[in-house]
Amino acid sequence: MRKIFSLTAITIAGLLFSLSNSVASDFSFSIGPQKELFRGWVQYKGNKIDVKDDLHLDDKTKFSASVEWKHKIKLLPDVKVDYLHVETSGTGTISKDITFGDVTFNVNDRIHTDFKADQIDVTFFYNPVERERVNLQVGLGFKYLTGHVNLKSLTTGAYSNTDYDIPVPYLYASAITKFSHLRFGLEGKGLSYSGSYFYDWKLKGGVEYRRVFANVGYRYERLKIDDVEDLSTDLKIKGIFGEIGVRF
Repeated sequence: MRKIFSLTAITIAGLLFSLSNSVASDFSFSIGPQKELFRGWVQYKGNKIDVKDDLHLDDKTKFSASVEWKHKIKLLPDVKVDYLHVETSGTGTISKDITFGDVTFNVNDRIHTDFKADQIDVTFFYNPVERERVNLQVGLGFKYLTGHVNLKSLTTGAYSNTDYDIPVPYLYASAITKFSHLRFGLEGKGLSYSGSYFYDWKLKGGVEYRRVFANVGYRYERLKIDDVEDLSTDLKIKGIFGEIGVRF
């Protein structure tokens, strides 16, 4: 399923680029660094495990990328595909017994953890307000969360892991204001269902000159999963980001 969804996202991005050349449209691509601070807990067939106090996960700087196609075809929504690379690890001594999967790690064990939670978002949106200084977007989308949590005791050699592929639907809205070459925007994604919820906020500002643009901002994401594939989380990923892009 992971390969199928990744291939689908790549195919959509390719179609956006192809269609942008054949239909009156605005196609853009951007990429940049994302600071990722990890807070919260994970639980897999055992007790809740704090990602900082128990697993000692390191804060990392990874990257995000985005492609967007805004066309002139009436009734059809515009499309955006976002990718966020989330991966970290940590090594430390645990101060209590923890159970992950079918394995119990004992107090004072030295544990190494590998954590990955890559995200691909496909958003379909409309522009109910699109003026010279203000642009409002609303729509819906689908997040595909894929990754793993691997725990290994460096003391005893005990090992436990889980891989996950979790689809998350969401509602989407954004507001962008423009002043000459300056741009300021707020973007939000989120949805709550069956004891789980997800939201992702981005506040950014930047400059745009002709076809080139650059932004800096702050991103705050929270993912609360209630027993999906035996996995539960209340995980926060937050930090400053930057991006540079071009419009075609």
